[in-house]
Parts: sequence; C-alpha cells; structure tokens
Amino acid sequence: MEKKQEERIKQRLYVDRPLSSIDLKEFEKPGPDYHTNLRRLCISLGLISPGESRIAIVKILDLLLKAKKAGSDGMDSYEIVNKLYESGTKLVYANVLRDLRKLMSVGLVEKRHNTYRIRQNMTLKEIIDQYSVPYIINRITDRIVEYAEKIDQELMEERDA
Repeated sequence: MEKKQEERIKQRLYVDRPLSSIDLKEFEKPGPDYHTNLRRLCISLGLISPGESRIAIVKILDLLLKAKKAGSDGMDSYEIVNKLYESGTKLVYANVLRDLRKLMSVGLVEKRHNTYRIRQNMTLKEIIDQYSVPYIINRITDRIVEYAEKIDQELMEERDA
C-alpha cells in the first residue's frame, strides 16, 4: 500500500511540474534613476523578489549592458566574478552561474563561445518585444487560455449530462 502511494506522489510531482514559468509584476512608470529602473525591470520579470537584499543579478545584468555599450562581444563568467569583486560585491561562483541562467531563461542574456552577452547585442526593448513577449509570455498565456477553455468545456458537458 505504501509503495503505491509513493508512486502516485511521484507521478503527481512529475505531472504538476511546469514546463516554464514567469512571474510578472507591474510598477509605476520608470523614474530618472538607472539602478532603480534596472532593479525594477528584474523584479518585473520575476528575476528577484521585491525587497530582496541579494540583488547580484541586477549587478550582473548591469555589467553585461555596460560591456555591450563598450563594444565588447561578451564576458566569461570569471570576468564577471572579478568585476563584481572589484566593485565590492562578493559572490560565490556558483551563484553567478545561477544568476546567468536566470537571465538566459527570460531571454535577456545568451551564452556564445563561452562568453555571456546581451541577446544578439540587441536593446532591452527589442529583446522584450521580439523574444520575451512572443516566445515566453504569449506561450504561457495561450496555455492558460487552453486550460480555461478545457475546464469550461468539461463543465458544459457535465451540465448537459
């Protein structure tokens, strides 16, 4: 009996695992402060939580944006860690890699030839318009609509029966 129950729990955990996720938040209009706007962009995309003190991901995104502006074709992870240490931010290498993966998951950053850079050296607006909205946000909202339609259909069939 206990073994069957374990199997059901394992199946349910596997079945209820999301294929992808994004947590969107809306703030008031952007202000004049670059760092506040960058932090709010990260919060809006679900990369960090409001009030979170560990905002290294914001600093990593800032480094990559400034590298793009300087004409660099990207930075490797060790270079990012060194720049963070120079600026007084001490991070474990594994956490930097985790934050880079988060930035890649929302489409802002890509890995190319062992370096990380802003996706195709595009502007943030272009990335959001051409990648995040159509390939992440719209796909997720389309699936939510499919669930809603299926539930409505099942309720209608149940009512008619």
